[in-house]
This record gives sequence, C-alpha cells and structure tokens, in this order.
Amino acid sequence: MKTIRREYPRVRQYVKSGNTYFSVDLRRKHYQGPKWKNFTDRQPALTYAASIGDKVAKEGLNSISVIGADPRVAAWTEQFAIYGKTLEEAVETALVVFEKERQTKESPYMAELLSVWVDDKITNTLKPLRPKTLKSIRNMANLFKEDFGMIRMKEIDQDRIEDYLRNKDVSNQTRKNMCSYLGQFFNWAKSKKYHDQNPSEFIEIHVENGTPEFFTVAQCEEMMKEVLKAENRSMTAYFALCLFGGIRPEEVERMNWEKNIKMDTREIFLPSTITKTKRDRLFLMSDNLFQWLQNCREIKPLVPPANVKNLRVKVCKGLTFGWVQDGLRHTFATFHYAKDKNLETLRQIMGNSPNIIEKFYKGVITAAEVSKFWGIVPTMEKI
Repeated sequence: MKTIRREYPRVRQYVKSGNTYFSVDLRRKHYQGPKWKNFTDRQPALTYAASIGDKVAKEGLNSISVIGADPRVAAWTEQFAIYGKTLEEAVETALVVFEKERQTKESPYMAELLSVWVDDKITNTLKPLRPKTLKSIRNMANLFKEDFGMIRMKEIDQDRIEDYLRNKDVSNQTRKNMCSYLGQFFNWAKSKKYHDQNPSEFIEIHVENGTPEFFTVAQCEEMMKEVLKAENRSMTAYFALCLFGGIRPEEVERMNWEKNIKMDTREIFLPSTITKTKRDRLFLMSDNLFQWLQNCREIKPLVPPANVKNLRVKVCKGLTFGWVQDGLRHTFATFHYAKDKNLETLRQIMGNSPNIIEKFYKGVITAAEVSKFWGIVPTMEKI
C-alpha cells in the first residue's frame, strides 16, 4: 500500500485485480466503529478523511464512534463523500431546501396579494396613477385573481406563467400585455419582500407588427366637416389637436387655452402633469392645426368639461365610415413621418420612443396624399 495521507485518519492507495482503490484507515485506540472506508477515487477518499480528521480534532473521538454505530449513517456518509460533502453539510443543504419548501407553503395566496397590490397602487401618494391606469391595473388584477386565486405566491414560476399565457385564447399582443402586468405585480411583490424573484422577467413573446390602421385623407376631410356642424362645434379643438397634433385624447381632455395653447408663438405645451409619460412636451403647430385652432378660438373651454366621450360618439355617428381605434394618433404619425421622415421629431411631438412609433404608428403613404392631408383647413362658412 502507498500512503497518500499521513495524518489521522490515513489514506492508503492499493491495487487489486488491476483496479486502484483508496482506503481510509479509521483505526485508533478506543475507537468504536468501522475500521476502513474504501473508495474508488482518490479525491472523495481524501475529502472524507479530512472531514473525519477535522471532526475528531474539534469534538473528540467519540463523535465518529457515534456516527459509525448506525450502518445507515455510515452509508450516507460514504455516499455524500462522493460529492465532496460531509454528513453535516448534507444536512445543512437539506435544511435549506426544506426551508424553501416551508416558505412556499406559507407564502400568501395570489388573490390576497393581488388585492393588496391594487390597494397599494390606489393609496400610494408618492407615485400617484391616473384613473385610466388604475382601472387597467384593477381589471388585470381581477383577471389574475380568477386564474391564480388560491395558488401560493411562491408556487408561481416561469414555466407556470408561460403555460398560463400559452393556453390563453388571445393574440400574442394581448399575451404580451398580460405578461407586462404580471411583471409589474411581481416587481412590486419583490419590493415588499413577498417574493425573491420576478418569474415573468425573462419570458419573451413575439408579436408580428402589421401595418397600423389610419384614416384616409377623404375620411379626415369628412370627419372635420362633421366637426364644423353647429351641434358638434364644441369638439373642434379636440379633433384638431388629436388629428393634426398627434396628442393623446386623454391628454387633450386635460388641456386649456391659457396654459397649453400659445397662439402667438404657434406652440403647444404639454406639462408633465397632464402627459401620459409624465414628461413635458413642447412643439410647433402645423399650419393647418393653427388654422383650426384660430377657427374655434371663441369656443370656451378648449374641450367640453363633461361628456367628451358621448360628444365624440355623436360626431362619429354622422360619418359614413367605421371608427379606427387610436386612428387619430395613427393618422397623425403616418402623415407626419411621410412628410418629414424624422422619427426623433415625431417622438418629441408624440411622447413615444422611436421604436414604439416605428412598431405601432408609422404607416406608408404617398406624397400626393401627404400634401392633401396637411392642406385640410377649416372653412369659415357655418355648416
């Protein structure tokens, strides 16, 4: 035998029937237990011997005599040594796993935390949200309550969310939106120490980008003629600012003549207090937008203070074509980009990133149609 470890317990290497073995010599005066431990690999034998030596040095010889008294413990010790772990280390690892299982079983139900999430969003005065945003969060939270209600928070992992989204009978765009709200919820849960991760963080959902729908020049002309009718005149600024200024409808509803319309400099100013992105925007009016605002300058307030939705529906009822969701904003982006070919300028006006404009808003239109669109101006004749 060749000794490869000389301190207690020694490790000896020997060859038998052409195979090399490593034997840990546990013999020592007053030691009660197995005398030898055999291994087929060098390192596990040395690791095991070192663990026994450390244990005896710290706790005495009786500590390993007890270990050796139960053959099951001895077998476990040998099994763990193959992985370079002592029995104590194995127990510590198991305790970590058991603790994780306990925390999972004791974590709050999804329905419970989703309600807390919504309440927190409503009452958070440090980061207040607009009514439309809160409504969207509440609607999504209610959907998730129905689908995940009595599942424990920490039982949710990436695979479970992917299966959930995959099995929803909706478009990939809707799946992506749902995943985004789940991400917001789990990020909130992490910040409140309810979870240690966001299981939706690395889920990728591909969405095919189709050509955005927008109104034709003829439809825009018909729409603005409808607005000029006496019964619809109060909505002139609303439609003009959305169609020829690219401003979001909900932002227009918060505007007024005094603070946001600078007729002397032909500028539109949208402070962060009324924009969706909560950032200021300042841009020059197009010539036709200026003329539309001049046409309705005597109408106060800028936008009717109530029933805007009903008034918009009233205008739409007089049209010979169907309404396009977000069509006013899509139309502005399409014709503005076709005129200037500048995504950065368009971004500054619309308050979107260039990527969002490229993906969702910008369409293709001919030069002739572009000229006609920006030539749509009001007639001073009362219709």
